[in-house]
Amino acid sequence: MKFRVLLIFSISLLSAGVFAQTTTENRTWTKLTYRLEPAKGLDIDISGLYRTVGGEEGMDRWITELQVSKAQSKSLSFSTEFRHYSIFDNVGASQGINQRIRFRVNATKTYDLGKDEFAMRYGIQQRAIISGGGSDRTDVRIRGAYSKNIKDWKWDPTFYSEFLGSVSGNLSRRLRIGAETDNKALGGKVSFGYFYQHNFSLSSPHYHTLTLGYRL
Repeated sequence: MKFRVLLIFSISLLSAGVFAQTTTENRTWTKLTYRLEPAKGLDIDISGLYRTVGGEEGMDRWITELQVSKAQSKSLSFSTEFRHYSIFDNVGASQGINQRIRFRVNATKTYDLGKDEFAMRYGIQQRAIISGGGSDRTDVRIRGAYSKNIKDWKWDPTFYSEFLGSVSGNLSRRLRIGAETDNKALGGKVSFGYFYQHNFSLSSPHYHTLTLGYRL
């Protein structure tokens, strides 16, 4: 039932802005993570991310990320995330590497559906510009995810929908609908995914995004 409500909500939001623009672009996101577990229920992830053309500026970027996650119980967890962005501007007369940082906090509530699982994640993030274009901005994020357990299949899928909306700075509203899966392989955990991002702004394109990750 929760998944059906999530799906209907996502389709409704997507339909509301479907005629606003037609430009759709492709991009890829890759992520390499090393995880530390200093205590039970506490994870520290150190990651490097590379993303091809995407975002408002339409430039490739390298991201360094530190995330700390704490499980309060089997159904409730909290996390904090710090990122530094290096954005490679190789277009126009003024070129170079632009810098920005972002801080985010999340709370995730998980619901047991027997063999399957449903989770709601609530987050707020603050972006600050160090150099280059863009503006400081605060975003709220709401993500619903349904994980399906498939018998005799190790790559169990998760289907999700996430709304991102700014409350300060250059206003932006985005909706992501996608699927992802992961499994132990190559001495760690490998993940694959895809999501479609609809931007409600008339000046921003939509995106098809392929994701690939590896965690040690």
